[in-house]
This record gives sequence, structure tokens and C-alpha cells, in this order.
Amino acid sequence: MFHDIPTEILDRMEFLENQDKKEMSGEINVKHFDKLRQIPPETGRFISLIAASSPIGQWLEIGTSAGYSTLWLTLACKQIERKITTFELDQKKSD
Repeated sequence: MFHDIPTEILDRMEFLENQDKKEMSGEINVKHFDKLRQIPPETGRFISLIAASSPIGQWLEIGTSAGYSTLWLTLACKQIERKITTFELDQKKSD
């Protein structure tokens, strides 16, 4: 599942990981509630593996932020031919 990750997804993951590091280190000054707070890549892989073995049903993610976790879940969706619906209310995070 992780051997053929599309370049577009890898590029976006790398961008979000770097953005998160800059926010957490203070290199970029962002208010506490505006921070992206990405999960670590290892957690993303774990979530993807767990999701790929989930029972049949609809997937819903609430609190998408910038979509980092969604990218990992998308890899699981691709593997088992499902779709995910995701929602983020904070417009600043979803841009």
C-alpha cells in the first residue's frame, strides 16, 4: 500500500509536514488554534493500515484541518476501493 504512493500525495504530505514543523518551532508565528497540528508520519501509516482493514461502510472524517490525515486515509480508500467524506469548518485551515 505504501510502495506506490502518487507523487502528488507525497509532495503534499511533505509540504504539510514542513509547515507543521515551522509552526511548532515558532519559525512561523501562528495562533494556537490556527496551527495545523499534523500527526506524525508513523501515525499516518498506522491509521491507514487500520482503516484498510475496517469493515464495509461509509467513511467520515470530521476536522480535516489541512488534510494530512485524509491523505493517509485516502491511501487506504484506494487500496480497498472506498471513498471518504471529510469536513473542516475553519476556512483558514482548509485553504
